[in-house]
Amino acid sequence: MFSLKLLGTGLLLLVTTTTQAAEYTADEILNKVRNRADGADNYAKASLVLKEKNGSARTRNLLFLQKDYGKDDKLTLNFTEPADVKGVVLQSINYDEAAAKEDDQWMYLPAFRQVRRIAATDKRGSFMGSQFSYIDLDKLRVTDYQQQIIGEEKINERDCYIIERIPASLEVINRTGYHKVNVWVDKESFLVTKQVYFDAKGIPFKEFLAKKIEVIQDIWTVTHSEMRDLVNSRASDLIFSDVSYDVGLDDSLFQQNIMKTGVKSGNLPKIR
Repeated sequence: MFSLKLLGTGLLLLVTTTTQAAEYTADEILNKVRNRADGADNYAKASLVLKEKNGSARTRNLLFLQKDYGKDDKLTLNFTEPADVKGVVLQSINYDEAAAKEDDQWMYLPAFRQVRRIAATDKRGSFMGSQFSYIDLDKLRVTDYQQQIIGEEKINERDCYIIERIPASLEVINRTGYHKVNVWVDKESFLVTKQVYFDAKGIPFKEFLAKKIEVIQDIWTVTHSEMRDLVNSRASDLIFSDVSYDVGLDDSLFQQNIMKTGVKSGNLPKIR
């Protein structure tokens, strides 16, 4: 997952809880991660930085728009530069987990002038050439895994639970490519601060890390995260700026026809 809420990875996790966590089960902790209060909608500018092993890097800029629709939420990512990705748009719907529906994703590529639905079997692919996959953009799903707390550790001087997650079915493995995921959850804020992904042999091959956390409009916000490939040493950073919540985003920004026209400044409300 890419939601200022948490996609599958917790690319940007938001919560308002400030009290110290009591003792919870692993399922209860991850339900708190998924269902935190974080405003009715949110807006941000973002940079997706693709970093090579030799130190070179490419940056792709985009607009990030998300809005709640009851227990579902919708996301629009509109790439603005450089020229080779300008006009690329991804939209997704993250459904209430109780509905037991696969989250939907669509991609618009200007060169083909077509909106393409991303099939569940394709979600393991690289998102825009990054170390994030399309499945990482989906919202965290508690019931897809069997999980237990296996320890505690400090991440960036903050106390975290360590939760081991084992896929509940072969379908989850086929859809995600992950045979096990270890998740570090901040005890106070219920932010996901780290994730490690394992292959069929039990070897870690990918790692997510929240590198910068800020409080914006009283909401804990990950504004800089990194996904690192532990095999080839390539990495991708996702850096957010101008983050704002409860801005009153119009429904038109989450309809498919906006994918072909692109998000224009005139479509956006005045951002605080």
